[in-house]
Amino acid sequence: MFDIKGLIDALRRRAHDDEDAGPSATKLMAELPRDQTLLALTEIVKAVAELNRNAKVGLKERFRSVQSLDDKARPLMALLIGVYQGKATIEGIPPRQVLPSLIACWQELASAYKLCLKQHAQQPAARFASESELITLRAIAYYAEQARWAYLRHYEPELRIWRNLNHLFLIADSSDFSHKEIARYPEEAPCPIVNYYLLIVLFKLAEPERRRTEDLAFLNQILPRCVNLVRPEKIIRIREQNYAVNLDDTLPPVKLRRNMVGERYRYFDTEALATHFHSLSPHPLDSAALNPIDLALREKLLADLAVVYSRAGQTRSRRSERRTREAPASVALGLKQIAHALQSNATEAEWETWTLGDESSNGIGLHYRPGFDDHLEIGEVLLLRQDGHIGLTFVRRMVKHRDGQIQVGAEKIAPQAQLVILQANGQPNPAWALYCPESPHNSRMLLLDSDLYHRHNEYTLSAGQQKFRVKLGPAQERLPKYVFVTFQVLEKSNDPPAS
Repeated sequence: MFDIKGLIDALRRRAHDDEDAGPSATKLMAELPRDQTLLALTEIVKAVAELNRNAKVGLKERFRSVQSLDDKARPLMALLIGVYQGKATIEGIPPRQVLPSLIACWQELASAYKLCLKQHAQQPAARFASESELITLRAIAYYAEQARWAYLRHYEPELRIWRNLNHLFLIADSSDFSHKEIARYPEEAPCPIVNYYLLIVLFKLAEPERRRTEDLAFLNQILPRCVNLVRPEKIIRIREQNYAVNLDDTLPPVKLRRNMVGERYRYFDTEALATHFHSLSPHPLDSAALNPIDLALREKLLADLAVVYSRAGQTRSRRSERRTREAPASVALGLKQIAHALQSNATEAEWETWTLGDESSNGIGLHYRPGFDDHLEIGEVLLLRQDGHIGLTFVRRMVKHRDGQIQVGAEKIAPQAQLVILQANGQPNPAWALYCPESPHNSRMLLLDSDLYHRHNEYTLSAGQQKFRVKLGPAQERLPKYVFVTFQVLEKSNDPPAS
């Protein structure tokens, strides 16, 4: 049986510089069973946190201890990230359970390396000067990891993360080593500090609150290959740059304005990145081919990123003015739940209660507190009922908050939606669809599951006692699970009334 208590004692000894008593943590880590991975990482986090609280530890010993704990934590974190992403399994460790410990480890290690820099700044040591560049790299890498995983999960990074990212990059840039190639660990290829910083900058500028989880995973894969297309500049060129960041601030880069002048500002021109995404093929080179729906969504994503990163894209503005309107609202999510809510025998249990925050002529802003198994995604269909009116909307934005609230921005699609039934000739199973007599496309539309859609397919559409033979037209919008299409009525027939 593995001696977990011995491992805990060994980790604490490392933090207290009492290495000679008992077996070493390195030896115990080599014998660690897989099912103890999460517990071992939790104990490493506690050891790093204890070291960070101990102000009496000298710089040399602090750095040595942080390095040792970092080396032990990295293989555990790599395995647990695989568990969270579903690429690995460990009996007794569910994926949802690992992320808090991973985030805590990134936080404590980032703070630990930053404390080393703080001690060096207070009492500079010539023999430690060469190590300060490596420590800065590791610190900014762990803060970048926290920000990256926040964006991947539709969270905004905390202000302290951007404050530290900006401050550490300022240290490196002011000392002329931000572009120096440094190997973070012996087994990794050298990489400059600026690349870690730019990766998070580009993630933020990609407007992650508008991206599906699959799109964020694609950005996570593709953006590291694109950072060399962008470089922070110290001199403002208002007609050739489109973003700026104040490295003394706690905020990420924003659209460039003429009054953003000062030695602490850095400026970005992302036009080359826009051109790259405009020419990028949607077909993956290193994985299986995409199905037609996913291919259409990837093409849409690349076209939107080309706009977002372009200078012309900075002229985008809100289509209509928002008005604050705090009020409860009843919501049904997804076609299946909407179908149940619109049936004549539906009860109030079919509706969820959210809160309306603001509204414009084109959209609404809502917020709600999710349940345990909440799976809201960008592109979901949302039916809103308020004051006796029912309207169909599509979820376009989502930001999660650490207090449990989720903010949602939804675009108004149709002021009315009627539940209908579609049945293909020769197919025994009918399917639900939504008929919208009005839409932004100035035509009547159908919303149906994407699996049912093939252009020119013919269906029997049933609305109450009325039946129509319809032919589907071109898709006006493809969502992850649904298609919003025009249709043509080929034939109409009325069922005789029941006797």
